[in-house]
Amino acid sequence: MLEHSSLSGRRPAASWRAGALVAAALGLPSLANANVSCTGPVSYLGTDSNGVVYTATGTAINAVCSVVTQGSFQAPPAACKLYYSTLLASKLAGKNSTVFYNDPALTQCSQVASWSVQYSAYFITSEG
Repeated sequence: MLEHSSLSGRRPAASWRAGALVAAALGLPSLANANVSCTGPVSYLGTDSNGVVYTATGTAINAVCSVVTQGSFQAPPAACKLYYSTLLASKLAGKNSTVFYNDPALTQCSQVASWSVQYSAYFITSEG
């Protein structure tokens, strides 16, 4: 059993590394499914009259989710609203965003066709 160090009040380095390794291992399953992630400035962000969110982040403009109904999209509407917020914040701050796609046919960002619907977008991040 590892004990806290009495000198600094911190765990020994071995314990910290073991905890980080477990945390990383628990976080990898969702990212392990990523076939491709596309990063870039949010050069386009919009919605259509049906609530479908379109964006371009290192890709051509493509639909990633709907704020109204899940339909065939991987993300439900509640997550889509968060995606939109993340993309908007990135766009306004001039920061890059990354969209992760889980589609075996998609292996590089250049394969995202202009105005295509990418049902497999499942994770969106913004750089800090």
